[in-house]
Order: sequence, then structure tokens, then C-alpha cells
Amino acid sequence: MGYAVEIIFDSKSEEQIHKLIESIDANGIENKLTNLKSTPHMALSVADEIDVEKTIKLIENIAIPSLRISMNALGTFQGAENVIFLNPKVTMDLLAFQKELYNQLFTFSEQWVYYHPENWIPHCTLAMGIAEEEFLNAFQVLRKNMQDISARVEKIRLIKFHPEELIYERIAKH
Repeated sequence: MGYAVEIIFDSKSEEQIHKLIESIDANGIENKLTNLKSTPHMALSVADEIDVEKTIKLIENIAIPSLRISMNALGTFQGAENVIFLNPKVTMDLLAFQKELYNQLFTFSEQWVYYHPENWIPHCTLAMGIAEEEFLNAFQVLRKNMQDISARVEKIRLIKFHPEELIYERIAKH
């Protein structure tokens, strides 16, 4: 179990991401992400334990920049989880927002090392837990079905996971 602060995209982008995830299932490839019923997102911070009240207060008060995130590449992480993700075009605004959030959260919670600003790899997960023998096939299916996605950040939220449980959500004002 853990907690995450995530950004959520506009409905058109969310639909495009869902279609990519569904393309894996349509090709008979088992995807653990499908079973988690996770909302397409980009995690800015993840921790095992947090101070929920302080985190909600932070989300209520943090300035959310008007971010448009272009995602037009696929990536993967090293390791046994066999994760495939959308790799966004990284902008200074996105990096600065994640770093600001991290710096404020770090005063009262220990973040996973992968989410420290110097280690953070912005991504939107499409698949995880893909069987080794299906991994290349899943990657090819996603590459074939992929289109440029220009996502607008609509919300920032705090969740508890797995299973995903929404704790707090704030709509970004643009």
C-alpha cells in the first residue's frame, strides 16, 4: 500500500490513453494495469506513508501551472515488472512543478527515491506485469496504435493505492 500525488489529464487525452491500454487487451496480452482500473495519470510523488491532512492542505494551496504535456514516445523501465509507458516531452515547467511539490512534501514525508527530482522520470503507465514472452508484442501493439497526445492537466489529486482510492482532488484553474 502507498500514496501518490498525481496529475490527471483532460478527457480527450484520457480516452486516447485508455484506447492504447485496451489495444493490449484486444491482442490477448494480459496487462496487470487493466485489473487495477487505474485512471490515466502522471505521478509526481509516491510514498509508503504520508501525513494526509498536510498533503491535502499542500494540494489545496500549491499553484498549478497551466501545463500541456506532449506524449509521443514509448519507454520502458528496467526490472521484472515489465512496464511500458508514454514518455512525455519534458518541459522546464513540468520539472519545476514536480520539484516544488517534492520539496514541500519532503518536509513531512519520505518520498520513494524514484520520485526525488534528480531521479524522476515523467511517465504515464500503459502496461505492467506483462509476461516476458509477450513484452515485445505488447510494445509493438502500442507503437502501432499510438498517436501524438497533447494532454492538458485538469486535476491534481491524492490517492491511496492498491486498490486505487481517491482521497482528495482539486481541479486546475486555467
